[in-house]
Amino acid sequence: MLTPCCNRVSQYERILADIDSLTGTDADSARHMLLRMDGDMKDANEDTRAYYNLLRVKADEWTKNEHASDSLINTVVEHFEKHDPNGHLPEAYYYAGCVNSFLQNGEKALLYFQKSLMCDSTHITTPLKSRCYVQVGNIYMRNGLLHEAFEMQQLAYFYFKESGDTLGMQLSSEYIQTIKEMQQDSTAQPKADVIMRIQKLHAQAKNQVLNDMNAQLEAENSKERQFIWIVSISALIIVVGVTLLMLHLRKQREIRKEEAAEIFLSSRSKRQFYDKEINQLLTTHIYNNKVLKDADWKKIETGLLKAYPTFKEKLFTLYPLSDTEYRICMLIKMEVSPSNISKLIACSNSAVTQNRLRMQQKVFDGEGAAKDWDNFILSL
Repeated sequence: MLTPCCNRVSQYERILADIDSLTGTDADSARHMLLRMDGDMKDANEDTRAYYNLLRVKADEWTKNEHASDSLINTVVEHFEKHDPNGHLPEAYYYAGCVNSFLQNGEKALLYFQKSLMCDSTHITTPLKSRCYVQVGNIYMRNGLLHEAFEMQQLAYFYFKESGDTLGMQLSSEYIQTIKEMQQDSTAQPKADVIMRIQKLHAQAKNQVLNDMNAQLEAENSKERQFIWIVSISALIIVVGVTLLMLHLRKQREIRKEEAAEIFLSSRSKRQFYDKEINQLLTTHIYNNKVLKDADWKKIETGLLKAYPTFKEKLFTLYPLSDTEYRICMLIKMEVSPSNISKLIACSNSAVTQNRLRMQQKVFDGEGAAKDWDNFILSL
């Protein structure tokens, strides 16, 4: 049976969800409802209070109320970075970017918009993507980077169209037209120092995002290693020597059986990505030592992007990859070994290793090894 406290928390969550839905159509009413709930939040848990504070910032943004500071949204972001059971972090990053953009802190704004765009695709929605690109485009436009602003607004238009948002499409079209007019005006050309400053801010934002992703991946790996260590010690204490030996021998037989059945990948159940047709295509080419053709690469890319829709987009936000580098990244994502990658793209094992190492060091400022790039690709 639920306690009265649990009932109140559940009730608050339902009310906040309704207010969240109302914000897009009647932001003023949503804001007034949130203000009336302020006193009730003392009984709510931390997740509910963080969601409430996020909606307060969101309502202020939609009603065009001025943001006095970024202190409130900072507490929201800090909470959801540590605990985000309902997937509010991408939206928290977005509104942190909006607040900092209003406060004319372009560096922090770009950082937060970039973080939002690089969040897990299951949590960041198409409408949120479109709004992020609009905001980034506006920052570029205000600083005279018209070419970059034009590209961002085109992306915004694409995602507005994907979500069926006609008003958003109209907004992006107006921005695109404004940028075109500015490009025709010779006086609108940005100064070199402005370009360098904005590009430096963008690079800092990208590096911060990459560092955060790397730190999160390392933390997850550390937890996994700790869990495996605890399980192994417990097994050694509980399981007697003879039983352990029998299990070990059985496991070795299973591994040999799997190796005989699979030429270049681990078993289907252990792979992140599996497509029967693509698997057969790769197996045949590796066995016959044949290079993949353009039609084969298109089939592989289609299957991979169906499983991981944002994989290519995330890669090319880091830096413009060559065709060979992108193909190597696709094969790494499908867990093809380096020796088999060399067969499929007709180059030496050392060339594959050098390509992986070069991508790792370009993205992570000269740090890491080729294997680190493999781990990073598998995490996307």
